[in-house]
Amino acid sequence: MIKIGKFFYIHYTTALLFVICWFTRRLELLFLSYLTVFLHEAAHTFTAYIMGLEPSYIAFFPFGVNLRLKRKIIYSISDEILLYMSGPLFNAVLALFIQIFFEKTAYFRYFYWNNIGLFLFNLLPVLPMDGAMVLKRILSDRIGSRLAEKALKAISVFLIFIIVIFEIFLALNNSFNFSLIFAIIFLTANIFTNNEKYGINFAKELIYIKEKCKKKCVKVIPYLVDENYSERKLAENFNASKSYLVFKKNKNGKISEILSEEEIIDRLLNKK
Repeated sequence: MIKIGKFFYIHYTTALLFVICWFTRRLELLFLSYLTVFLHEAAHTFTAYIMGLEPSYIAFFPFGVNLRLKRKIIYSISDEILLYMSGPLFNAVLALFIQIFFEKTAYFRYFYWNNIGLFLFNLLPVLPMDGAMVLKRILSDRIGSRLAEKALKAISVFLIFIIVIFEIFLALNNSFNFSLIFAIIFLTANIFTNNEKYGINFAKELIYIKEKCKKKCVKVIPYLVDENYSERKLAENFNASKSYLVFKKNKNGKISEILSEEEIIDRLLNKK
């Protein structure tokens, strides 16, 4: 990675891509593509900043631009949804602004459709798109992080399969689309390699569940476990719409300890 200033990095292959486009006289189009994605990430960065989250860096990769935050845990589901949706919404507003106030030159048309495309692409419920992360956060609140993660992976695989079928259809009709190929590679790779977000989301969910005691009443669910139970696996079944009591039994089958959901969560959050 090549460092540019305090917060910006550019991957070596991205720099090579700019050089190739300069020789092939496509530099302006590549610049507009990266500008579209950069503005998308800048909107995320601005929203994160006003929420008190400190950006770590923004990196330019061959497949796009990526924002990293130093602290990722947000204590409000609504704030988290706003953070994810700020990028796509900014692209939609920018496209509308271009449509109304600028002449329809070739470059502005290209910039307009880039913003429309990025807006729609990020609304797909396919990991790690913003729309998928919003849906995952909502599902985690309802059914728990483990089931939400499985559901989103299944949805992602299904939609990628549909995109592959569509690309095959285009190829058979002599309309092969390289952009779709890049999108398929990007989305497929991220489903199985982007594991960091899932661990962070589990920690977020524990915090949300811990805070739910402030709400008015929730259904209490009992759990009966043996002495060798896994607190982590047990907590993965928790969700914010219910409350839990854990009954621990000894080798003789008698109840040896009763733990509240909050005690289980505190142990996990404080575990080093």
